[in-house]
Amino acid sequence: MMRPIPLLVTVCVGAILVFSALMWMQEETLPEMAETTPPKQKAPQLEVVQIEVKKTVPDVMLNEDFKQSVKGIAKSFAQQSRFPATSMPIQSEEALQKYIPNQAMGASLPFEGPNGEALRFGLRTDKYRYFEDEVIEIHVNLMGDSELVDAEIVVSIVADRKELYRVASGPLNMGSFNAVLDTKNVNTSSWPKELHLQAVAVINGETMQVVETIRYEPQIATVKSVGKGDVEDDYLVIPVAIDTDARGYFRVTGVLFSATTDKPLVHLEGKSKITINNDTVELKAQLRSLQISEDEGPYELKHLWLEKMPGPPDYETAYGVADEESYSINEHSFEEYSDTDYEDPAAKRSLEFLNKIGGATQDN
Repeated sequence: MMRPIPLLVTVCVGAILVFSALMWMQEETLPEMAETTPPKQKAPQLEVVQIEVKKTVPDVMLNEDFKQSVKGIAKSFAQQSRFPATSMPIQSEEALQKYIPNQAMGASLPFEGPNGEALRFGLRTDKYRYFEDEVIEIHVNLMGDSELVDAEIVVSIVADRKELYRVASGPLNMGSFNAVLDTKNVNTSSWPKELHLQAVAVINGETMQVVETIRYEPQIATVKSVGKGDVEDDYLVIPVAIDTDARGYFRVTGVLFSATTDKPLVHLEGKSKITINNDTVELKAQLRSLQISEDEGPYELKHLWLEKMPGPPDYETAYGVADEESYSINEHSFEEYSDTDYEDPAAKRSLEFLNKIGGATQDN
């Protein structure tokens, strides 16, 4: 029987030998493992190719009505683009009404009378914008379907639902009632710029009212003088001198009439910056605009209207008007002008686009 101590020594020595052998085997195999580990490969370089994507325009099938509509628009636009927007021929009374400045809006409402009859109650002034110390003319009418109506009328100036001034009152006369307010005789210092003109009709105790909006403000400028007109290239140039204390950009509009027939010929518009060194805005009538009426003059310039464009410090639009109703413009033979057609590159491009659209239309 072996002794315990020698047995323990034997076991420990064996364990140390086994451990040493294992360590030696690990050191021998690690290099082989390192050699067999595949190296990291670099990521392949990818070539980026840009692909251009072309949008295809779909073929749109448009009907004949649209085709004709486009052609009509193009034809009308071609006629209008022959002239500058600042020198537009007037060929009808309807066209003239578009160019007359400061027109009253008027107000009219239907009502049912005390006996069930249909009534129309109307109120109108002679213009929309009034300047300080001007006379305001007021026209009221109240008519039934088949006969005149008897009523008492009250006309007032109103703002913020408060009566500022009682203009007039009285009975209708043949269905109408007229009143005049001379603002020079009224304290208007507290009046706002926007006012409401109110007419009230009382019929057998029944009350009806109609309201029209007007403007009441200072006049910023007036016309100092108007030149007789000189020919420069293909334009008749009419200088308009402005009398004003204001500075900034002004727009001047007017209508050129025949002095012989009093027929409206051309609507004119000009813009310029009014400064200490410049008080003039030029109105220019282009030759082709004048040739539409075949009228070489003399002319009358009417409906002159002055407008100061918004600017510092208050950025509000202000207005002025000529003191005279018309100004004489000299006659000039068309042979004095340069025989040149007006061309607008932007309008030409727009017309080409319309013609292209019209040509691209197809029948269903």
